[in-house]
Amino acid sequence: MARRIVDLSVALEADIVSDPDIMLPKIDYVDHKTSAAQMASFFPGLTSNQLPGGEGWAIERLEIATHNGTHLDAPYHFHSTMNKGQRAITIDEVPLEWCFNPGVKLDFRHFDDGYVVTA
Repeated sequence: MARRIVDLSVALEADIVSDPDIMLPKIDYVDHKTSAAQMASFFPGLTSNQLPGGEGWAIERLEIATHNGTHLDAPYHFHSTMNKGQRAITIDEVPLEWCFNPGVKLDFRHFDDGYVVTA
């Protein structure tokens, strides 16, 4: 039987509603004009007005935490040990098969933001 894979991820973007204020990602959007001098500085003797249209790169500078957007918490996130004292595994040690299993989709759109769901 073929496996159906559903992408549950959300985009990493400014003003995302899923994180508390202290953990919100910060994205600084730098446009072509603003970055022109920086781009020119990579090439000795070049000035920004010598760039095509006087433009540099459009870039984004990110300040994020491991809890922004869609993520998987490794056991190490919660405690340094697991399984009766063994060193807790880090995210790079999480078996991939943990991430591919049957799932159930619950629709909570009718609840207010912050609603605590119980059984």
